Amino acid sequence: MSNPIDSRLSRGNPVAAGRSWLRTLKKNPFFRDAALLSSGSAIGLLFTLAVSTLLTRMYGPEDFASLGLFTSFLSVAGVGATLQLETSIMSAADASEASYLALSAGCIGIPTSILAGLLLHLLIRNSLLGFGHLPWFVPIALSLVMLFVGYFAVLRYWSLRKGSFREVSQAVVVQSGARAIFQTLAGLVGLHNVGLILGETLGRAFGMGRMFRSSWPELGRHAANFHWSECRQTLARNWKFPILSFPSSLMDALCMNLALPLLVQEYGAQDGGYYALSWRVLALPSVLITQAVADTFHNRIAVCVRESPAEVLSYFRRTSISLLLAGSIPCLILVFWARPMFMLIFGAPWASAGTMTALIAPWYLAQFVVNPLSRVVLVLSGQETKLIWDLVCLVTVPSLFYVARLRRMGVFQTVGWLSVVSALLYVAYFAVLVVLLFRHHRTVVAPSRVNPGGGEAAG
Repeated sequence: MSNPIDSRLSRGNPVAAGRSWLRTLKKNPFFRDAALLSSGSAIGLLFTLAVSTLLTRMYGPEDFASLGLFTSFLSVAGVGATLQLETSIMSAADASEASYLALSAGCIGIPTSILAGLLLHLLIRNSLLGFGHLPWFVPIALSLVMLFVGYFAVLRYWSLRKGSFREVSQAVVVQSGARAIFQTLAGLVGLHNVGLILGETLGRAFGMGRMFRSSWPELGRHAANFHWSECRQTLARNWKFPILSFPSSLMDALCMNLALPLLVQEYGAQDGGYYALSWRVLALPSVLITQAVADTFHNRIAVCVRESPAEVLSYFRRTSISLLLAGSIPCLILVFWARPMFMLIFGAPWASAGTMTALIAPWYLAQFVVNPLSRVVLVLSGQETKLIWDLVCLVTVPSLFYVARLRRMGVFQTVGWLSVVSALLYVAYFAVLVVLLFRHHRTVVAPSRVNPGGGEAAG
């Protein structure tokens, strides 16, 4: 029980109140785990920030456009690296089921990575959606990176399920640091877009290797006791993830990453490079906060659903408000000062990227809030509803570019409308999550408050 004297002193002393608030946060398991995950992202962020001002002076907009095309394709194809089986690891009934899901996902990653490389080769060869700007060797790099991404995701979910947040944080540091070092070294020897893509590939390899070393000893023991019959039963119980979550997540990734290829196709590689740098900068706070909160939220909401379902709604509400408050401040800063900040940090030639960043800010805020909360869909098996929303998004983005072409919009006008429409779509997604939660509350929590005789349970 808290000391009333201390409470009165805290109310009268802002410094004491602040210390008391910090002590409360440190004792909060959610804050502690999210902070541990964020620490790795923060160190990785420092690596990225440290080299960004160098990279924009070593590489031109066309080079960043090539990297943007590569990472856009990877973001879409990477969703299918393991057919979303890795996302089911967190919600598995026990460690045995989780191990079968992890091992199955790892096996799936090999053929899907090869197929993704072949698809990118066809896009480059036929110069479709602006991918003709990429060098010939990129499909080989893509296959390797996609395999690294798939394995990293599997091992990350495996570690998160065990509560091994420190291992995940360290792997993120290794990945970010290796990427920054190799891209800088490649820029010094003048490798241009080749250097950016090579650095991305090596960074992913180092990050995956760090995760593998920390996770395989325990996962390998489960692999030694592998039984095909139990594996088939596990996959049958988790059929919604590859059948519903995969196409839904694929369409979601397409909606997010289709804009850059369409922008390069309509307005050229230079404007595509500005757009790619805008999202590279916007991804920094998202990586620092959103991914850590999403992983922690996924872990906690899964436990909450299993052990205390009555608290799910309030937990979701608290997290939503916290994310909105945290994201509003950088959003306002970007709206008013993105252009001068970009000119100061990256150089005057990148002023247009700052203008695009200011236009994208509302979209960024909506994504910042909703993306971590979307893990509710995986925990509550709401994949069908999410699939409908993704279909709407997938139709909306290319339709907007079609209208922009008909009306002869400039690149900034197109990016502005893309931001507004995408933000509204995320608001609709948030509404879908709320409906899903209330449905769960009615079907699981409300009946438990009624006794078998039909009357309400005694309070």
